[in-house]
Formats: sequence, C-alpha cells, structure tokens
Amino acid sequence: MSDPQLAAGRSVSGPAHYVRQPGDEPPVQEAPIRARRRPQYGQIVTGLIAIVLLALFVQSQATNPNMEWGVTWDYMFNPVVLNGLGVTIQLAILAMLISIVVAFGIALMIQSHNKVASAIGRTYVWFFRGVPMLVQVLLWYNLAVLFPKILGIDTNTLISGFTAGLIALSLAESGYMAEIIRGGIISVPAGQTDAGVSLGLTRNQALARIVLPQSIRVIIPPTGNQFIGMLKATSLVSVIGGSDLLTRVQLIYGQNFKILPLLIVAVIWYLILVTVASIGQFFLERRFNNSQPGSRRARKGAGTGSGSASTTTTIRTMTGGALWRK
Repeated sequence: MSDPQLAAGRSVSGPAHYVRQPGDEPPVQEAPIRARRRPQYGQIVTGLIAIVLLALFVQSQATNPNMEWGVTWDYMFNPVVLNGLGVTIQLAILAMLISIVVAFGIALMIQSHNKVASAIGRTYVWFFRGVPMLVQVLLWYNLAVLFPKILGIDTNTLISGFTAGLIALSLAESGYMAEIIRGGIISVPAGQTDAGVSLGLTRNQALARIVLPQSIRVIIPPTGNQFIGMLKATSLVSVIGGSDLLTRVQLIYGQNFKILPLLIVAVIWYLILVTVASIGQFFLERRFNNSQPGSRRARKGAGTGSGSASTTTTIRTMTGGALWRK
C-alpha cells in the first residue's frame, strides 16, 4: 500500500472511507430550532365575529330601558332572594346525596345474579327515568289524595312543598344515577373480581376494595354533570311553592310586577351556582385522573423517576399485603 492511499484512508482491497480531518467538525447549533406555526386565519376571523356580536348584544341590553338593571341590582342580595338561594343549594345537595345512596343499591340489584332483584332494579330505573320530573313533583305533592294519613299523621302536614320536591328530585335522579354507577362497575373487567376472590376476598370485599376504587373515575364526570342539572332542576319545585330561589323571585314580582328584572336575578344566581359547581367538578376530575396510570402527571412522574415504572395497576388486597397486578 502506497503512502497516498494510507493518507486518504483507502484500503487496497476495499472501498475508500472518509476520515474526518481536524477543523472539519460541523458547526455548533447555538439556539434551538423553533417551528413557526402557520397563522390560523379562520380562528382569528371567527373570534372577531364572535366578539363583535357579543359586544353588540351586551350594548343593546345595557342600554335597554326595559331591562331595569337598577331593579335587578337592588334585589340581587335581597334577604328573601338569599333565603331562596339557600333552599335551592340545600335541596340540590340533599337530593343528590339521597339519589346516590339509592342508586347504588339499585345498581347492585341490577347486577345481581338474583333475577327477581335484577328485574325490580330495572323496573325502578324504567319508571323513574320515564316519568317527567315535573310530573313526579306534582304526584308527591298531591299524595294526600291517595293516602290522607301516613302513620296516623296528616299527609299534608307530613309532606310539605320542600319535602315533596326533595322526594321527587331524589327518586327521579336515582334512576339516572343507578345507570351511571352500574356503568362504572361494569367498566372494571370481571377478571379483577375473580382475582380478588382467588386471593381470599369475598365478592363484597372485592367490590369494595378493587372494583369501586377503579370505577370512581368513571362515575365522577357524569355525576358532576348530574349535580349541575340538579341545581337547575330544583326550579321545578316552584310549581308547588317549594321556597326555592325561583319561588321567592316569583313571589316578589307577583307584588311589584317587575317580572323581567327579577327573572334576571334568578338567572344570575343560577349561573353563579353552575359556575362554582363546574369549577369543583374540574378539580375533582383532575384529582382522580392524576392518580391513574396514563394520566399526564403519572407520565411526567414516570419520566422523572418519581412515578410508577409501569402503567399496571397494583391492588393491595389487604390480605397479608398480597399484591395483584392487572
């Protein structure tokens, strides 16, 4: 092999190979390359149109003398209105809690191997989801027509407007919540229950310790939506004088005939309640989702070494510290 061939890195029997010489290093990239996003002209035009239309609507309502905004602001914090607001909140929370408890039992009945219990549960859901909520409110309020006395007590005394509304809203909502809870339960593979039983748990223990904790994140989002709907559904008890927000507003404008300004008061308070409930639902969903494998926080923790090394769900069955992996 001659010296020129050795200098060029060429082998006598093979092809030539490039040999980097001093000073041939590629230039160093001082700043990261940033891709430029194309302008979204459609979004810009749509946003401008929406802003203009909103501004025109707000301006037309703000300057409309028929709106009587002064009357609206005068009654926003009126004690009568605030009392009705408190009844609305109380009615929504109590009805939702009662409906969840009842719905859990109905969902278990539907999933039961007992065909009679399953049929009763399905019939319950069919009836209370099928009858309009307003009709149920009226039926419970007029229960005295069928049963003048209950346990020796006058029915009209026992069931007031608030009580009739609470019963009707709870039972009607439980029909929907039963299906939501049942959907959360069946979203967990049946094999997990079998695995829990094989580790020494009873089926009830497997339901409480394995199935329900995993089904919560499936149940939470629709439950939040149902609660928001319940806040608005409480207005239905106004037809029986349930002392809720709408009932109090109707009593006021029945005296001063300021119908539209008082209805705006109710609209503002309902929007405030729904907004607060929506914010709470958002943080509650994020709290449950962040604890699940595959969520953004879980992936971030896994990338930094602070999270789980895998996306498998480890269930501690409380039976001697035994672990079961999905």
